[in-house]
Amino acid sequence: MIGYISGNRIDISKIQFQYLTNINYAFAIPAADSSGNLLPLSGKDTIRALIDSAHAHHVQVSLSIGGWGIGDGGGNDTRYEVLANSETSRTKFTASVMQYLREFGFDGADIDWEYPDPIEPSEHNYVLLMKQLSDSLHSAGKILTAAIVSYHDVHGQGISNEVFTSLDWFNIMAYDDDYNSFDGNYVPHSPYWLAVESFDYWIDKRGMPKEKAVMGVPFYGKAYHGHGASYKELLARGANPKDDIFDSIYYNGITTMQRKTKLAKQRGAGIMIWELPEDTTGNLSLLKAIYDAAQ
Repeated sequence: MIGYISGNRIDISKIQFQYLTNINYAFAIPAADSSGNLLPLSGKDTIRALIDSAHAHHVQVSLSIGGWGIGDGGGNDTRYEVLANSETSRTKFTASVMQYLREFGFDGADIDWEYPDPIEPSEHNYVLLMKQLSDSLHSAGKILTAAIVSYHDVHGQGISNEVFTSLDWFNIMAYDDDYNSFDGNYVPHSPYWLAVESFDYWIDKRGMPKEKAVMGVPFYGKAYHGHGASYKELLARGANPKDDIFDSIYYNGITTMQRKTKLAKQRGAGIMIWELPEDTTGNLSLLKAIYDAAQ
């Protein structure tokens, strides 16, 4: 079970380590100068405390790099496109990643390039970057993962099958699929069928090994035009923890989370969460529900 947590939301005392195997700390950002360097991380003491606490609970921590914002906002992945297009900057990026992993004691890196394009040179550069990272990280005993699209976004075609052997697993972002509608009505952004279709695409159609396919789930809900709330906030407002909609906000309640977990156990390698601080604690915790369903 893998949970993302962003730097400005860390409260170590509230992390339910007992239900996790891995944490992805988000995000490190490539510099805008095309050098391949990573920008300095803020909150260094907090990062080290997070890693120490996680390791004390036998939980690994990876440094997640990139994300939807990646420094320029709104899915602008130019920084990745440019740095991956040169052997010099790919090498510098790999060295920068390794420097951060060693400096802080991270167990690996998670590459959130959203998204390599299904055209050249983007597709080939993604393969080259991942291969170089894989060689460097794996030789140092570190893990390498990536966040990828769900099933039908054209950018999935920009992720060549060649990278399947380079990475330890892939975090399938099967959420935020809220740009469709039925007869003009708003639709859920992360329904159960999206998880099914994602496994169908990546495993059955594309040939990804099931032991490398990790299903992503949201700990938040979304309404029309993207407005929404965390699961924790929805409960405070009166939402039923077993439902999937409240006040026109679609989310994944306990029942759907457990269905997805059983599906992931059957067809894939586990569950990934965005994002841990949006959960509650106690018996209504989604993380606990996922853990229970996985047993």
